[in-house]
This record gives sequence, C-alpha cells and structure tokens, in this order.
Amino acid sequence: MLRSSHMTVSLVLGGAQVRLDGQNPRIYAGRDPAACQLAHQDPTLSRRHAEIWLAGDGQTYIRDLGSANGTWVDGQALGPDPMLLRNGQQVWLGHVPLGVTWPINGGQTVMAQQVPAELKALIAARQQKQAVAAAAPPAPSASTSFMLPAEYAYRKQGSNDNGVLLLALKQDTFWCGSSIDGYVEFTATDNETVASITVELVEIHRRGSKEGHIWDRVLVRQGPWRAQNGDILPLPFALRVPAGTSMTSKDVSWEIRGMVDINWASDIENTISITMRNQDIERLRDGLGAMDYRVQDIESVAGGQRFEGTFAPPAQLARDMGVNSVKLEIEYLGANLKVRMKLDRKGMHHDPALDQVFELGRLRAASQPEVNATLKSMLEALLPKK
Repeated sequence: MLRSSHMTVSLVLGGAQVRLDGQNPRIYAGRDPAACQLAHQDPTLSRRHAEIWLAGDGQTYIRDLGSANGTWVDGQALGPDPMLLRNGQQVWLGHVPLGVTWPINGGQTVMAQQVPAELKALIAARQQKQAVAAAAPPAPSASTSFMLPAEYAYRKQGSNDNGVLLLALKQDTFWCGSSIDGYVEFTATDNETVASITVELVEIHRRGSKEGHIWDRVLVRQGPWRAQNGDILPLPFALRVPAGTSMTSKDVSWEIRGMVDINWASDIENTISITMRNQDIERLRDGLGAMDYRVQDIESVAGGQRFEGTFAPPAQLARDMGVNSVKLEIEYLGANLKVRMKLDRKGMHHDPALDQVFELGRLRAASQPEVNATLKSMLEALLPKK
C-alpha cells in the first residue's frame, strides 16, 4: 500500500523530538545520538533501545531491540514482534516515557511523570533475566563448521576486532514488489555480548537524505547472548521491496546494510550494493520505444512512487507535427498506476495532456503489444487531427 505522504507522527523522548513521515518513516530510539534519530541521555536507555516506524497504512508500530530495561506499553513488555501504538497508551523505554502524537483528532499517548513501582519491579526482574541469558553458554545454533548454500554466491564481508559479518545473496539485481532473500553470517573473533543483528534495505537518492531512505528493516536476531571466540552464526533473512521503488540510475543507488550490535564494544557493519529495476516503468518505456520514441531521461523523486520520463519523437514527427517531446508523468496510487501523457508542442502555451489509470496486476499480466497499443491510442488522441 502506498505510504500516505500527508501523515506525520511526532515522537518525544525526554528532551528529544523527531517526526515520522513519508520521507522519514523509521527511526531508532535510545541513548546513543550517533546510532539513534531519537536520542536521550538517560542511563536506563540502551544505546539502541527500540525501533518505531510509520507503516504504509498510516499505522505506527514499535518493537524492542533487546534493551536491558525493556520497552513497555501499558505494562506489557515488548519483544522483537511489532506492536501497534494506539491513542491513550502509556509507553516507556526503560524509565523514560515516550510521547506519540498523531495529527488526526489530536490523538496522543499518555505522558506519565512518575515511574510506577510495578514497572520498576518488572524492569528489575528483566535485568536479572538478561544477566542470566548473557552469561549463558553460546546458543545451540552457533557452530564452527557451517557452509552457506552455494546459490548464495553474491557476497560481501565487513569486520573489525570483534568479529566478521558476511552478507550473502543469490543475485545482485531485484525488482519492485519482490522479496530479497539472503543470509547474514556472524563470526565472533572475541568473547562478547551481542545485543542484536539487523539487516535493512536502503535507497540513496541524490536529492534525498544522505543517510538514505530505509524501505525495510529486519531484526534477524534479538539478544542479548554471549558469543565465544570462533562461534559462527548463520541466519536467513527476507526483505520486502515495495511497489513503486526508484530504479538504479545516475541519481539513485541501492544497498543492503547489516549490523551486529555489540554491547560495550564497536558494532560490526557491512554493506552490499544491489541493482534495483522497476518493471512497470520499463514496460512503459518499451511501449514508447516501439513507436520509435527514444527515452531521453527517466527520473524519480526521492523515495520513489512518482516518475517523469521525457521521450524524443522521430525526426519526421517533430517536423511535421511541431512536437518537441512526449512526457510521461507516472504516479503509484496503491494498487493502481496513473500515467499522464503530455505533448510538448512548439509554439503552444498550453500543452495537451491525457490521463490513463492502469491496475498494476493487469498491467503486469498484459503482453507488451497490449501495452504498446494503449500508449499508441493515448498518443493518437493528443496529436492534432489532419
């Protein structure tokens, strides 16, 4: 579903504030400002404590990231599974209340001022349980003799003194609306406590945020657990590529980022570049190309969903009809794709335009000749009649 570009959610943690919207739909909250977009220096917060995000349907979700003191909603401790945030809830990150305000009807969470005694007792019990887990022997899934499946041949490795992080994929090219299946493999080179392992899909647009736009993030494993030198932990993951994503171009690049969050030590990070294609845009491009309209440029806004393409007409049409170019303005609207064809005609102050809405499922199931014929009929309706 298309993320609403008008939805904005305000978050407050101590003296820190941040907004979630279509361009910044996911954030980390915690103690470390270098690792979190919403950071507050309270000792009961973990360095990277919780994740909060705005989903495509406009709902707001939160999940804990293996924090020492927990994330609590109305007294319920959260884990790696997301919880929907609703109006009127009390939300705590450790001893710090989280404020969430929605623009619709002034909805907001309840910002309590005092830490309830019952919550303090629950946090103390959690700390004891976490300490036992961190001191326990390595998880049974850790080994020293695992081989990744041979089909995951596209690989990239990152490392530091604490360990090695390997990202492995079956291929390096993906399409919008698909799923990216891969493996993350963590090898410990020291004895340490691991808080979590995460993987995320990131689009970097020249006109967007320099950190990139996170389309999907997976908490592959939540800790804490005690890793021993030489342990190898292979974990599969799957990232979802939404419809309408920008394709790789001179302005857009894509990557998968993996991170092992090490308690009280340097995190291990790794990035693997991928190529993103958009089959819907390619079909429209090929449809005009079949009529000898050659693409000059196709651009997308940061975060995808809207595209503009300029096509040069055949020389004889440019001369006979006085047409400089044909422009396509493309916008994803949920399960539909709206295409506006616009003629740039010489000497005209008001260029003619025509809209056509495609149902995405039907567009992708149609043959290329059918797509070509639809675009041709749109063009013929716009050209001056002889």
